[in-house]
Amino acid sequence: MNTVQKVGRASKHLFAALGTTLFGSKPPKPPERANNITELETYVNQLVAMSKPPGLSLVVVKDAEIVYNKSFGLADGPNKIPATRETIYHWGSMTKPTTATAIMQLQERDQLSIDDPVTEYLPDFHVQYPSDSSERIRIRHLLNHSSGLSDPGDMLEYVHLEGEPFPGQVELLHRLFAGNNKLKFEPGTNASYTNLGYTVLGAVVEVIAGQSHRDYAVENIFRPLKMEHTNYIYSDEMSQSAAVGSQPNGDFTSVMLPIMNVDSDAWTRETVNGRMWFRHGNADFTGAAGVRSPTSDAARFAMAFLNGGELDGTRILSPESVSTMFTEGYIAPKGGQTASLYKGVIHSLGWMIWPDRARLRIMHPGSVPMGFSATMQLYPQDNLGIVIHGNEWAYGVNFFGTSIMDSIVQLAANMDW
Repeated sequence: MNTVQKVGRASKHLFAALGTTLFGSKPPKPPERANNITELETYVNQLVAMSKPPGLSLVVVKDAEIVYNKSFGLADGPNKIPATRETIYHWGSMTKPTTATAIMQLQERDQLSIDDPVTEYLPDFHVQYPSDSSERIRIRHLLNHSSGLSDPGDMLEYVHLEGEPFPGQVELLHRLFAGNNKLKFEPGTNASYTNLGYTVLGAVVEVIAGQSHRDYAVENIFRPLKMEHTNYIYSDEMSQSAAVGSQPNGDFTSVMLPIMNVDSDAWTRETVNGRMWFRHGNADFTGAAGVRSPTSDAARFAMAFLNGGELDGTRILSPESVSTMFTEGYIAPKGGQTASLYKGVIHSLGWMIWPDRARLRIMHPGSVPMGFSATMQLYPQDNLGIVIHGNEWAYGVNFFGTSIMDSIVQLAANMDW
């Protein structure tokens, strides 16, 4: 499809998008503070009543226990299926800390060092450096987005509908690197959020482990933590509880999908009352995205990190590795902004450091343009963690300030649990 055709397909949504922007209903303003669970739930119920998003699940963990776990709204609007504690959502880029965890595990096993050059494991990793004297890209640079690799605008071409095969991450890199191997800056001198960089990390895991990145994560991270309904694909059991991604027909996403080479007609299951409901699918670039789970499973990953890499007697990382991920490799994007639009974020190894007044907040958001947004936010000083999943993309994006998703987190984070 050429550019004219792409724009033509996008234009059918354009006037609807303008109408949504100019005349669409605004979400309610969040309260200054939620003094109790009733006030928090009142706000969330107002949001889901307006389908912002249609369905949402929220988990709060404190002192290595789940202290709050509730779902709101609809996991599948047209079929009137409610969101429950068992509802499974896509993580999007919230997958990245799991890939970083895999890398740190391999370092603990002396199978790599995060200071090794990437070419030690991927000899065909050829990039165009700014100069002959440029520092070579190291694994550490990929972990904190300081490699200089771009974030290709055509990444959404590399997705597939559920049931279609995954490519290997090494194979995928050969395709992604065509036209995307020129560095934006000297490695280690700046930070720029890149899905491509985490796809490279997924390939490194595959080469060292001798198995797919997906299988490695399931066997070495998810199952040891008893995240029994977490994977990169839906099992038959998981599919029965899968949320359906959605977006208003005519929002920014529906306009952009054709331009990003995504066949929105093929991906749309149905459109009901002005909302697109999408078919289930997968990201090819599993190092950067693709995990899906119920929010309670994601909470187990959060608790393991808050507890120094261990949960219920099972250790996935040493306390030293967790500390390294939380406290080393800090680098702020010049200009103070990342591709995730979180102003003031500093990248660490696998996570983002997003200041919350005087509190240390370690977090990673995730979004899927075909209808999901999520976030995992940790407050180590308070031994507190919050995970939110919802089946809409837009509620988690903060183009003009704090997103709806983050307003819920801020309310929950300031409550007495």
